[in-house]
Amino acid sequence: MGYKLSNGEYIKDGEGKLVTVEYIEELVQNAALALTAKRGRFYPDKNFGSRLSGLNREPFEEYAAAFIRQALYDLDGVFVKKVIKNEENIEVILIINDEEKEVILPIEQEI
Repeated sequence: MGYKLSNGEYIKDGEGKLVTVEYIEELVQNAALALTAKRGRFYPDKNFGSRLSGLNREPFEEYAAAFIRQALYDLDGVFVKKVIKNEENIEVILIINDEEKEVILPIEQEI
């Protein structure tokens, strides 16, 4: 069990205690963190993050899926099912321990 994150900050309940999340939700948070971090910019681990920033090759979804798989390689039990690019965001559909989860990555900010 881990702690809930929102925009990189821990969430506290009304009593000031950290809110916990179950294992699968923690994996979703870790996946989102790995996908939004630029690969090579995290000093302790140069292989952390993704290379999605600046991706402009076609077919976009196939290249994005490859970069996403690379970024999530170390997350046990996390598999990329589908990548969908919309005008506003990139939807990443993941399979985590037989459950389908979604990570939304905004396009307007650099990923």
